[in-house]
Amino acid sequence: MITRRSFLGATLAGLACGLPKTRAGAQPRTGRKKMAIVTTEWRYLSHAQHMGDRFLVGYPANGKWHEPGLQVVSLYVDQTPAGDLSRERASEFGFTIYPNITQALRSGGDRLAVDAVLIIGEHGKYPRNDLGQTLYPRYEFFKQVVDVFKKDGRSVPVFNDKHLSWNWDWAK
Repeated sequence: MITRRSFLGATLAGLACGLPKTRAGAQPRTGRKKMAIVTTEWRYLSHAQHMGDRFLVGYPANGKWHEPGLQVVSLYVDQTPAGDLSRERASEFGFTIYPNITQALRSGGDRLAVDAVLIIGEHGKYPRNDLGQTLYPRYEFFKQVVDVFKKDGRSVPVFNDKHLSWNWDWAK
C-alpha cells in the first residue's frame, strides 16, 4: 500500500527533476520585457515572494513549465525585516535594488527604463487607523510611479496587487 509519505516523496522528487536550474550571475534570457517590482517587503511567504519568485523562475501551467515574458531588472523594497529575501534574490538573479521608486523605474538612469511595474503593498510594519486597517503605502507607491511617468512623458502597464488604498478618496 502506498503511504502519503511515499506518494509525496515520489511526487516531489519527480517535480524537482523537471524544475529549471538557476545559477548566480545567470545571463538574462533575451527578448523579454523589463519589469520593476515595488514592494513593502520581500520575505518568505510574502506576496512579493510568491509573485516575484514566479517572475524570476517561472511556474507550472498546463503540465509544462512556464517562463514569463518579463524579466525583473530592478526592485524597490520599503522594509527589510528579519528573513528578508530581496538581497538574496537580487544577487542570484542579477537585478538591482534601488533606494527609491524613481531610481528603480529608471534602473538608475535618468529616464523610464522598464516596460512594466508590479506594485505589492501587503506586508510590513505600518501604522493602523482607528478602524484597525493597516495603512499600507500602496497609493503612495502608485503616485510615485505615476510621477515618473509624467516627468518622463511615457507610461507602461502597472499591476497593483490588492486594492489601491485604505482611504476611499484616494482609491477613487
